[in-house]
Amino acid sequence: MTLAGPNDLLRAGLLEGVSLLVAGEPSTVGAGRAVAEVCASLGAHVVQCEVDAADEATIDDAVAGAVGEMGGIDLLVVDGAALFAHGLARGGGGPGGGGGPAGADARAGAEGHAGGDGHAALRACMDGSWNATRAVVNNAFLQAPEPRGRVVFLAPAPDAGEYAAAAAAGLENLARTLSIEWARYAITTVTVAPGVDTAAGEVATLVAYLASPAGAYFSGCLLDLRGAAAG
Repeated sequence: MTLAGPNDLLRAGLLEGVSLLVAGEPSTVGAGRAVAEVCASLGAHVVQCEVDAADEATIDDAVAGAVGEMGGIDLLVVDGAALFAHGLARGGGGPGGGGGPAGADARAGAEGHAGGDGHAALRACMDGSWNATRAVVNNAFLQAPEPRGRVVFLAPAPDAGEYAAAAAAGLENLARTLSIEWARYAITTVTVAPGVDTAAGEVATLVAYLASPAGAYFSGCLLDLRGAAAG
């Protein structure tokens, strides 16, 4: 599935007045970075913050700082793919263990080779995604005069590592569950699952659409870009 670029599909200034927080591991590439760039180009106020899956206090502080800087958050994008890759790198080490350069380990895992701990990657993705979401909901969405907000989880692609499919399924289940739990607060939750050949720009365009007024109609669903071979 190929999506049109943001300039072809979405009008200029579409996201004027929208405050968007991208949470995940800092990166100069990847879907999270592309989301920040595309949404900013459409007028959104975008802030990126680093998430350490194992440190809830640090996440709370980072989110509180972002809320203070932005004056409120309309949309949270959790880059679960980046969290998964970081967990793979931190837990990696190949057959002999001992770890190695984070970038090298992440690339090896993404290519399906030895060099990453799938369990660590899965846990980093799920713990980081939940902790970032909880912090934003408590510090921003529920503190607004009229509680509301949107959450988009970005799942890892199928070839990101041994437990990439489990991570995508976990984020899908999280979105479905939270959409029910938080419906009374007008908080919507969606998961985007990219395919092996899905470009970061395509994911970013879809997220920009979800950040627009039309995106309010989506909640508790999986937007699956993996094609017929998924699952």
